[in-house]
Amino acid sequence: NRFASLGMDEGWRRAAIRRLELSHGDRVLDIATGTGDLAFAAERAGATVLGCDFAPEMIFRAAAKARAGAGASRFQVASAEHLPYPSAAFDGAVSAFAMRNVKPILDPVLAEALRVLRPGGRLILEFSEPPLAPVRGGHAIYTRRLVPLIGRLLTGDGAPFEYLNRSIQECERADAFAARLTRVGFEGVGYRRLAFSTVALHWGDRPAAASR
Repeated sequence: NRFASLGMDEGWRRAAIRRLELSHGDRVLDIATGTGDLAFAAERAGATVLGCDFAPEMIFRAAAKARAGAGASRFQVASAEHLPYPSAAFDGAVSAFAMRNVKPILDPVLAEALRVLRPGGRLILEFSEPPLAPVRGGHAIYTRRLVPLIGRLLTGDGAPFEYLNRSIQECERADAFAARLTRVGFEGVGYRRLAFSTVALHWGDRPAAASR
């Protein structure tokens, strides 16, 4: 993500955490945490953070960062569509660049995020299909051609970057994703386009009367 975004992902994460409007000590769940970058950002804002990911290798790397001094966030192996946490256990939930990877089970994943939230906010930082054709074309060339090429030169393996391009191209537009959040049960749904609309910051609240 750092490579593909030309380093802009750090600013996008800071924007996500600001929109969460954390109070000191709030409990936050980072779903599909990867190597923990967003979890540590939420922790720096005063939250107590638990990061989960279905990939043990990712959790190993995130925990190694914590041991090396990145923060005190905790990390567990857990599947996003079957979160092993009680209902209403967290004040906020975040996820960075993960929803495009779970598209076949996206609604169950979002419903689980809603379930574990107390009345409050949820943020998703996600690639989004640019609505303007010129931007969409330029972005497609960048992700389809340049990112795999440079990735192959830097790492010797272009396959992960080719997958990155495919997953980005399959992303929903921001308005469609916002509508999906509403269908699942979130209220106060909104989004903000970033980086020429190649990224959208999404948010929504668990209703105060939510029973699931």
